Parts: sequence; C-alpha cells; structure tokens
Amino acid sequence: MIEFRNVHKTYPDGTEAIKDFNLTVMEGELLALIGPSGCGKTTTMKMINRLVEPTAGDIYIDGKKLKDYNIHELRWNIGYVLQQIALFPHMTIEENIAVVPEMKKWKKKQTHERAKELMQMVGMEPSIYLKKKPSELSGGQAQRIGVIRALAADPQILLMDEPFSALDPISREGLQKDIRKLQQQIKKTIVFVTHDIDEATALGDRVCLMNAGEIVQVDTPQKLILEPRDSFVRSFIGDKQSPWQTAVDIVAAQSVSRILTQTAYEEGEFDSEQSYILSSDDGQVLCAVEHGKQQHVTAIPNDMSILEAVGVFEELTASILPVTKGEELIGTITQQELLTYLASKMEVKNGVVTQ
Repeated sequence: MIEFRNVHKTYPDGTEAIKDFNLTVMEGELLALIGPSGCGKTTTMKMINRLVEPTAGDIYIDGKKLKDYNIHELRWNIGYVLQQIALFPHMTIEENIAVVPEMKKWKKKQTHERAKELMQMVGMEPSIYLKKKPSELSGGQAQRIGVIRALAADPQILLMDEPFSALDPISREGLQKDIRKLQQQIKKTIVFVTHDIDEATALGDRVCLMNAGEIVQVDTPQKLILEPRDSFVRSFIGDKQSPWQTAVDIVAAQSVSRILTQTAYEEGEFDSEQSYILSSDDGQVLCAVEHGKQQHVTAIPNDMSILEAVGVFEELTASILPVTKGEELIGTITQQELLTYLASKMEVKNGVVTQ
C-alpha cells in the first residue's frame, strides 16, 4: 500500500532527518511509528502526504510514485489527525465533518448520512452533537470529532500524529480503545505516530521503532517486546513510562502484550501434562486445556491492562488465558506470569513500593 524505497531527508541546515529509509505499510494495517524525540517519525509520516518532500528516494502508494499524484487529490485521499485538532470554532460539528466531502462535491444528504454514521461509530449521538460548536465539547470529544472528520470522505489512508498525547490518561485510554474498535470496522491503512510504547504496542499491528532517522526494528508488538533486537530496543521499551504515575500504577497500567508467551497448540495436538490454549489452524481460539481437561475460555484483548487481567483471572479461577488482537490469537498468559512480572518490577523498601 505505502512503500518507502531508499528515502533520505536532509534539511537546508544540514540536519539529516531520515537516512536510507525502506519500509512497506500493508493495506489495512495499523503501523505505529515510535522513537525518541527528533528520531524522524513525524518527518516520515509527513512525507506520505507531501507536507515534507524527500531529498532522495521514492515513496509509492498502490505502486504509483507520490510525485505522480495530483497533490490535492492525494491529500483528499489521506485523512490527517493532529495532536491539536484545530476544529473550526465558528462551524458546527457537522460543518466541520463536512469540509472535505464538500470539496469532493458530495451531495448534502450523502455528507449528512456519513456524519451520522461516523458519530455513531465513536459513541456520540448525532442528534445531540451534530449541531454543537467545538467550544461545547470536552477534549476527548473534540479529539473523536477530529478522527471522524479525517475519515469523513472515506480516505484510503489515515495519518495520526500523536493525537492523544495532550489528553488526560482516562480520556486517552478511552480513545485508544475507540481507535482499535473503529479500525476493526473500517480497516483503513493507518500510520500512527506516538512516543508512548504502551500505546504503540496496544494499537499497532506492527511497531516501527526509529532512532536518529533510521529504523531500528519493525515487528509485531509481541516480537518487539519478547525479541528486542539490541540494547537500544530493550532500553526504549523499559524507559518509556509516564512520570505522573506511582510505581504500582506504572506497571499495573501497562498492557498485557508486554508479557505474552506462546503456549498455544493447534487443533489435533494434545499434551495432557500442560495447561495451554487450543486453537484452529487459522488462529481462532477454541478452548483451554488444563491438566488434560478441556474447558470454555475467555480471551483477553492485547490492550487490556495488567491490573484488569489480574481481575479476570481472579473472577474465572483460570490458570491460563488466550490473548487476542481482534479475533486473532497472538499469545497466551498465565496468572503466574502476571504475578512474576509484577514482582520483578517492584521492590519494597522501608514499607514503600518502588520500581
């Protein structure tokens, strides 16, 4: 879908922002771009809609070079969501959503129906919100409108540049869940820039970790966490935690994708000595097997927090549960692994829990 071939970007002051960049974003994939400040992730994303032009190399969409597209048509086909949503304050919510459809000469009825459909997808009742002004919305609601405004004209591609970083933790977590649910419905190709490793691993089908303008590792979240390529990856995964949280909250709020294992067997295999998850050959969860006995199982979504997962285990009295992304089995987790991970991250000194 989107392909970078030997792309470089050097700014007039000599800053080499992107170096020999090669990456393919697959159709319908949510790719998270992550890395320290100044690593080039936002520059990479902006090159997709030609807000930044590469110094060398080529970028392709659907096999066609970006420079061969009409720039206006290119941008109409790419939704863009920023940290600062910048809704037009004098317009209603419906008028804000309608901006690009109107540019594309959509009929008013079609635009109105599209606005209603998208509002319902993000849990905002159209009859209540469409006629409101941006000043009447909370930060989280405005951010939702920013997302659906970018989707209004049904673009192929959605670019999201740290869209939730200015929000409070509760609003941010809610929007992350909304995006994952929305992506399961719309299946757009999304490039999502973030500085938060937990956000990247919770949302991304794959995560591209960058440093100094280069790709360090591109992998599924579980492989990035379980098989870090080098010390930089290990350090980045370990260090990206929110300073406003206590040590207990930091660990408990992390997603379960940090501690996946792969104790899943395909249908037809059987080992009565172990506890594991039985799956079909297409990756669908069938049941759990514990000490030779098969039983119904509840799946844990990969973006569930460790604290929430502990509660699920307590409620179900299970020793092993599957972890899924959408409907696909991506790993398993045991109650013992949860407790071991929590213990490894915390230490008690003079009665105070530290990390």
